[in-house]
Amino acid sequence: MNSTLASRAGGLALSSLLFALTACNDGHSARGRKIGGMANFGGLAADPERPWVCAADSVSGRLVVVDASDGAVQHDFMAQGGSVGGVHYDSCTDSLFVSVTGRARLEVYDPLTLTRRSSLRIKTPSYAVAEAANHRLLLVTDLGLVEFDPAALKRTTVFPGLATDALLATDRDARFSYAAETVGGSTIVRRFDLLDLAAPPLDNLAAPMPGRVVGLAVDFDGARLFVATDLAPGIRILDSTTLAEIGTVDVGDGLVSIALSTTGLRLFFASTAPLIESVIVLPRYVGPQVPLAAVPRERGICLSTNNEDLTTWDDAGALTSYGIFPFAIRAPTALHMDESGTMTLQGRPNAYYLLFLSGGVAPLILDRKATVDPRMLELALGLGFQLVFNGQLDANGQATITDIVPPNLTDELDTVWQAAQTDSLVKPKYELSNALVIRLHGPDCP
Repeated sequence: MNSTLASRAGGLALSSLLFALTACNDGHSARGRKIGGMANFGGLAADPERPWVCAADSVSGRLVVVDASDGAVQHDFMAQGGSVGGVHYDSCTDSLFVSVTGRARLEVYDPLTLTRRSSLRIKTPSYAVAEAANHRLLLVTDLGLVEFDPAALKRTTVFPGLATDALLATDRDARFSYAAETVGGSTIVRRFDLLDLAAPPLDNLAAPMPGRVVGLAVDFDGARLFVATDLAPGIRILDSTTLAEIGTVDVGDGLVSIALSTTGLRLFFASTAPLIESVIVLPRYVGPQVPLAAVPRERGICLSTNNEDLTTWDDAGALTSYGIFPFAIRAPTALHMDESGTMTLQGRPNAYYLLFLSGGVAPLILDRKATVDPRMLELALGLGFQLVFNGQLDANGQATITDIVPPNLTDELDTVWQAAQTDSLVKPKYELSNALVIRLHGPDCP
């Protein structure tokens, strides 16, 4: 089934939706075959243009790209120059950056074909990579945290002495970046102003967190920072402006990794058991669980950017992908002007579907308070919640919708999409997909 989104738009009365929404969540299962031989963790990164995840072996330099929706291997090759310290997808330029520590270079690849576009000389080994302002990058290096301008090939030290295994995270507006490192058995967090890198960073040195850092993530609007350590309570929620603790997710000791949905409302976490658990952060509810084939290694879970699939890197050196929800939206999470864009819905054969759109995210709980894994609409109702399309899945349980980029786009825009399926449009009984954030890049993003 092929349809054009631009020709179908309309409002939806919210009250008609709230009284009859129910769902099940039995979609988690291993996808495709296990990919073995990844012995030394060098990084996991999700592709914003495709449902792909890239894993890098730090010692051998092997790069494996898997399609998280079915576990199929897309690419499997060795980086030029040996050992790899980190990987990062840039949605603005649609590039994959690979920090090759053995050659003190940053290799730039086309993420679709994995052909090398360029090799940038850093002059020092680099590890974690994150986005900075003005199309620049932040790198954890042997010299500390540095800003690197790929166009001018200019390197500027921002903060010396940062541990080489530190984690980096940048908010989606590239306004602030955060670094978390383990010092003397405690986790130190620092916030850097990307528009004034000469300013001293804000830090939590007065109240360091017990334990080794295993995860770092920023939520959708940049207001909250999630920091995970391997000691209780496990996950701390910080105010991103002050770095003051404003909440916790109490998972105890032994946490190994976290993954935050792009809406910032669902937090997935793994401990020393073959299981990924999750929580709806605000309001606090238990979310879906995903049984695993093996225990994931430290920092070894990655959520695809369409929020539908989890890929794990386990202690045996194997990659495995798992589905989370039985009804899924699959679409690029980053699109540019003049790109039409395609969205695929996957669910029950011949089921009817509804597709909703909003300008932001906010949780709307649809089930009873006592319900385990309650259903939510992750849409900001005050920002233009509307039904933009409805139809019927085909005999294979799919529908493809094209032209999902708004016409006359002149600036960057973020939209939040949610879909529901039902056996009958006149007798509504829905299963909701996980919400998808699509970033539409304007002309200032080449």
